[in-house]
This record gives sequence, structure tokens and C-alpha cells, in this order.
Amino acid sequence: MQKSLLPALLFVVLALVAVRCGKDNPQPDSSDVWVVTKYVDAFASGTQVDLDDDTKRFAGYAFEFQNGDLLVVRQPNGTLKEGKWRLHTNDTQFSIGMENPPALLEEIVGTWNVELHSATSIKLTNPNFNPGGTVDFSKQALRIEFTKQ
Repeated sequence: MQKSLLPALLFVVLALVAVRCGKDNPQPDSSDVWVVTKYVDAFASGTQVDLDDDTKRFAGYAFEFQNGDLLVVRQPNGTLKEGKWRLHTNDTQFSIGMENPPALLEEIVGTWNVELHSATSIKLTNPNFNPGGTVDFSKQALRIEFTKQ
């Protein structure tokens, strides 16, 4: 009788494991969530440059840099916006792409120079920011830093 009970118990245990592993977790894994901890933009007018720390504008945003170069941004209102990300050129450049991004996210779309890329921190600078002698009267993103939560 013991021999016939063992296969039945083994089947039940394996079935429970299979059911448990198959459940989706709708909450993002906190180890994969990044937040903006520094965002500096600059307004260039002629040869004058005004730096502005606008980190607070990203309050409530959560970024997930997923496998397959997928970027998922959870906005403060709960909506998700997807895009693409890529670390390339010997890890010296980081690109963020997105179709029809909201205005704030549009500011970070593009190719950035990598100052630091680690398991817990990403620090990027704008390679195209060159205020010397320009008269473009534009506001440009200068630096963005993400920290893993």
C-alpha cells in the first residue's frame, strides 16, 4: 500500500509546484524598478547657460529596463508607456527611444553618453550639449541619473 501512495503524493506535490510557478505576478519586481534621482537641464541663450535641477518633475515615474531592450515607464497616473533602450558602443552610449512620448519623456529620448553604468546606478550626459557660442534659445536635457530601487 505504501508503494501506491508514493506516486500519488509525488503527483500532487508536482501539480502544486506547477500551479504555483504558473501564476503571474501583476506587480513589478522592485529589483527591476529604477527611478530618476537627478535630472538637470539647461537653457542656452547666446553664450549664457542656466542650469536647472528638474529632478522633481520625475516624481512618481518608475522605469523598467527589461530584457530585449524593452523600456516600460509607469507614469504617476498609473498609465504605462513603452519604448526601447540600448547600451551600445562598448557601453559608452545609452539610447532611449519611444514613439509619441509625453512631453516630459520626450526630453530623455535620444542617445546619451554613459558616465556610469552599474547594477544599481546609471548616470548619463547629453553628448550634443554645446552652449559655447550657440544662439538656439532652447532648453536641453543635460544630465539624467537613474537609481535601482
